[in-house]
Amino acid sequence: MPALKLESFSHDMEIRRGISKFESFEAMRESAYNEGVKSGAEAATRAFEEEKVRSLAPILEALDDMGFTQVEACRAMLKSMRPMVEQMANTLLPAAARQGFGAEVAALLCKAYEKAPAAQIIISLAPDAVAPIEALLAPSKADYAVEPDPSLGALQARVSWQGGYDQIDLDSALAEVRAAIDTFFNRFERTGTDDA
Repeated sequence: MPALKLESFSHDMEIRRGISKFESFEAMRESAYNEGVKSGAEAATRAFEEEKVRSLAPILEALDDMGFTQVEACRAMLKSMRPMVEQMANTLLPAAARQGFGAEVAALLCKAYEKAPAAQIIISLAPDAVAPIEALLAPSKADYAVEPDPSLGALQARVSWQGGYDQIDLDSALAEVRAAIDTFFNRFERTGTDDA
């Protein structure tokens, strides 16, 4: 004999309770409509956001790849430029410094003469630089003497007068330029940027 199964109508009570909170059928219909509109708007917003992400993902990936390619191209370009820049620092800059050294000494002599016009000015140079600098400074009206100093390098000079002195050290300046070039390229190769 088959077992009898009784159907439960308890959910009808829940439905009746849900319906009973509305004053009229129109109020219930309006509430249902508003809930449907709200639910539809939320679903549409979610679908739009998902489509936007799906559509923009390839574009963003392409832009990211392009940015990466640009950084790599810049890095490769700078890496290829390093030997040329180092060669310039090692050949052109010292040659330019040697050519401009006499003008720098003359400028220091003028400054010293302005500061102490009555004092004798002593210009100390490397022994090999004495004759060329004396010839360059010959037209000067200042009372000066050029003295050899073996402790000075070819691109170094000391100009002293009563109460003061000044000096030139183009060797040190060239070394600082070379160090700055090395620091820049080493940092760029390490980090990929030229930021400190």
